[in-house]
Amino acid sequence: MYENAVQNSVKPGKWINSTCKMCLHSCSIRVHVTDDGVVNKIEGNPTNPSNECGLCPKGNSALMRLYDPQRIKTPMKRTNPRKGPDDDPGWVPISWDEALDIVGKELKKTFDDDPRKLLPAINDFHKLYLWGWPAAFGGNNNYFSVVGTLCGGGYHPMNGFIHSTFAAGNDSDYCNYWINNGGCDGFSSHLHVAGAARHMARARARGMKLVSVDPRLSTSAAKSDEWIPIRPATDRHFALGLCYVMISENLYDAKFLKKDTNAVYLVGPDGFFVRNKDKKPYVWDSVENKAKTYDDKTIKDYALEGEYEVEGVKASPAFQIFKNHIKNCTPDEVSQITTIPAKDIQRIAREFAKAASIGSKIEIDGKELPLRPAGYNYYRGAQGHKSGTMSNHAYKLVNFLVGSIDAPGGHVGFTLDDVMIDRGHIWEGEGGQIKTTPHQLGPGVPFAYPPNTAHLMDYFPVGVHTGHLIAETFFDPKKWGMDFQPDTMLICHSNPLWNMNGPQDKYFAIMRSMRFIVAIDILLNESTVWADVVLPTLDNLERWNMTMIEPTVTEGPCLTQPIIKPLYDGKSEEEIFNEISERVGILDQWNEVQNFANMFFEKPELMLKPGVKYSDKDIAERKGKLWDNKDLEWFKQKGHAVTKRRPDKFYRPWEGQRIHFYLEDVLKEKKQLQEKMKKAKVPFYDIWGWDDYQGVPTDVLDPIHKEAAEFDMYAISFKDVQINFGETMSIPWIADIVHKDPVHMGILINTKTAEKRGIGNGDLMKVTSPYGTIMGLARLTEGVHHETIAVSNALTRWTGYHAVVKAGGGHFNKLLPANLENTCACSGQMEAAAKVKVEFFRKNPNDGQVVESEFSKYRYEK
Repeated sequence: MYENAVQNSVKPGKWINSTCKMCLHSCSIRVHVTDDGVVNKIEGNPTNPSNECGLCPKGNSALMRLYDPQRIKTPMKRTNPRKGPDDDPGWVPISWDEALDIVGKELKKTFDDDPRKLLPAINDFHKLYLWGWPAAFGGNNNYFSVVGTLCGGGYHPMNGFIHSTFAAGNDSDYCNYWINNGGCDGFSSHLHVAGAARHMARARARGMKLVSVDPRLSTSAAKSDEWIPIRPATDRHFALGLCYVMISENLYDAKFLKKDTNAVYLVGPDGFFVRNKDKKPYVWDSVENKAKTYDDKTIKDYALEGEYEVEGVKASPAFQIFKNHIKNCTPDEVSQITTIPAKDIQRIAREFAKAASIGSKIEIDGKELPLRPAGYNYYRGAQGHKSGTMSNHAYKLVNFLVGSIDAPGGHVGFTLDDVMIDRGHIWEGEGGQIKTTPHQLGPGVPFAYPPNTAHLMDYFPVGVHTGHLIAETFFDPKKWGMDFQPDTMLICHSNPLWNMNGPQDKYFAIMRSMRFIVAIDILLNESTVWADVVLPTLDNLERWNMTMIEPTVTEGPCLTQPIIKPLYDGKSEEEIFNEISERVGILDQWNEVQNFANMFFEKPELMLKPGVKYSDKDIAERKGKLWDNKDLEWFKQKGHAVTKRRPDKFYRPWEGQRIHFYLEDVLKEKKQLQEKMKKAKVPFYDIWGWDDYQGVPTDVLDPIHKEAAEFDMYAISFKDVQINFGETMSIPWIADIVHKDPVHMGILINTKTAEKRGIGNGDLMKVTSPYGTIMGLARLTEGVHHETIAVSNALTRWTGYHAVVKAGGGHFNKLLPANLENTCACSGQMEAAAKVKVEFFRKNPNDGQVVESEFSKYRYEK
């Protein structure tokens, strides 16, 4: 029956350049379209140095998203007023005119009543400017979503504070000692995986040592020279233990700290730098034994340690303050907290410092630079905890001590989008320091009391949106001083019911209480099935876009162009928001927001004009011209303008200024917030987590470690390369490889731990935290920390809206808290691990199967 079969790759047709959108990053692709207009092959574009012709499984499967028979094919209206996870919406197709008129009418009603009553959830990373649409809607700053549970809530603002970047990673070209802590960079997750895997492979092939610190034997750990299992939520202590060893054994780059950081600035008892009458920070000249301003040309040498009297107060260099803070972080003490043997903590610190080759240099493009081929890299697993601010800072300080921040071979910053080819990401700050830039996803939310946001962002001046706190404010508005109650929701390429941590029943109640919900997406999901009206968007292979999303060693935008004509009756996001804006009466405000979000004001000729509705193609063309004046025809042929990062923008871009070893700006934000809250007599002032604001990190334990004794194990979640926020589980190819992998189809538990508790492989486990319960089949493995159970991101979906997605035994996020106590009061990072107790049910000895009803009742809480 296969006599007429022909390989897809040899069918006649043409190749078209475009950009992948199967994760939030931007790998260039070539798409093969047959002469009869069918997409039958997608592969990496070999001309893009970002992904170097490679694609991960998600990218190769994009054609299955395009041809998914369950795509939303036309606007739909709900006919069943009852809303719940198992309720059939009773969809009926309607015209675009009717759909947009309904949406426009309902949103106009909210806009005229109180714009704060709209809860937006917009998460299209390839079109980040869409996130700004609520700002046009009466300055709305609500956000009913969190991506921090499986992303970097505290990570991004802290990168901005310390060296003005959005993300960071190790320099694979020159690194010789790479630590991956709570992340899988170069293997299965985080930044530009397809390209990063190639960079990592070359580095390992030339002899770079890789150490993975993780509670689970991840792909990174499995490929490492050494896997260091660690107790969850103790990574900060491990990093501080490394710092203790390097400082106590004098294994640090004193020259770098003195010349390029504020570690030498004198700190007074109040935590702020001691300044002269002109507001210039003081340092201590250790040769002349006197205080001088940081810019005094007569300084012979800077003191890093000691205590001195300046301007009538006792003061010490910031380095000394840090040293004081970690006096208890000895290898023995840290070992008790992390379960990592003290000898390994000491050994790794020494190896890391030695590999950094302090004092060595390298010439790149005719410029001599410090060579520091050692980097401490980390991501969500390490930083996703209540102490988000301090944890991110601690990992950076490991790199600070050896001088590897933004150095060849070290830990370097990656920008979100440079916008223009000659535009840098460093600006001059106060007192010889670079300007801190914590707000890289948009401007901060202004302080207000009563609050103007449902998730209390009025009190997180440097944080990332804390959507989960709506679970607190919505049901007790008087406690939080709320004088409005949200009743309308707009969901665009988002799944808040899935991505929010905490009590699922509360989020269901919030959804039920909405007067009106509109969803904009290509497929239904756990959240969009609650909508009153659904508006279908175009697939990535049917639309225009221009994007640059966190590239690592490269820079430059990538074009997305239509490969085929739209299969169904969908519209671009731009057209949808234009039509809604016009009906609400805010089209001019929307164009103004887009000018700001896309930075078109940098070239006035590109700015959007009032009263005009601009298409996705119009926006893409302008973004391409903003980069380097190339027109759309050039991008259509080339596909991208990506090149290796310019060394002057990549290595030490802050040369001549100082980066932030000590975070005085964090303390300034704290002081200003305290003053505002006191003046406004905010009633929850005393329960705010003021200790989360620190100039240097402390060794305080996160609240997770203080749960009741019955919760005697830790629970973590994880994902691998084929799983993007769980959404790719709707793709048959992805589902097939995941469902055949036992790592993803059960709850991982250490073999010896399971044996001690009498748990057998395949037994049904009931996992309970102080906040919720999930069920799953036990999968015994040596590849997980002995106190930890691990749950794949693949088991976090529930069915009812897509034939391919299989239900797990309950969403992992139900185990997590959604409260202020477990949220970093500075960065807004929520706790992403949990303390749990484990129970189990034996398999039926007759057929080896578990009881289906026992398993399925924990899918979600009714």
